[in-house]
Amino acid sequence: MNKKKLRKKYFYMRKYISHVEIIKMSYKIFFQLKKIFFIWEKTYYHIFLPIREHQEINTFIIINFLLKMGKCVTIPCSDFEKLSIENCLYHEDIILIKNKHGILEPISMHKYIVPISLIEIIFIPLLIFDLKGHRIGYGKGFYDRFIPLCKKNVIKIGLSFFSPIKEIQNIHKYDLLIDIGITPDYIFLI
Repeated sequence: MNKKKLRKKYFYMRKYISHVEIIKMSYKIFFQLKKIFFIWEKTYYHIFLPIREHQEINTFIIINFLLKMGKCVTIPCSDFEKLSIENCLYHEDIILIKNKHGILEPISMHKYIVPISLIEIIFIPLLIFDLKGHRIGYGKGFYDRFIPLCKKNVIKIGLSFFSPIKEIQNIHKYDLLIDIGITPDYIFLI
């Protein structure tokens, strides 16, 4: 199935997951993540904040765990004109507001930009991934532009409510690959 059809299918499927089930599956994904010991040895993590209206994984579970471990957590601040992401420091006292696209971001006086070169682990939003590590996001290419600016050895982790499919068709050379895919029941090292 091509990317456009997959995006529509999985966005629709995710739309009908209840909020109670999202919390349950988000915790299951977190418990799968905790099994991957080497990812918790790093210092700088980049993670997306969930868009509740899109039934996204509750990443605050992971964020709170990282903060308790004393890790540096950064979140994306999106520029929709340039289709780019700034890497903003997240902390417990940060004030977040929704931008016009429904994405939580720090208010301007709380934006502290962290150099992308420091990021060691990136948690990437997606709808579905395949067994080769290709992913279907929302189609704007923010992370496809962001990842090449990171270190070559940055670990890219995709989080999904759904098991991976065999193959995503019509992949192009700019589509990023994830290194690890996490679902509520499995860890996929790609």
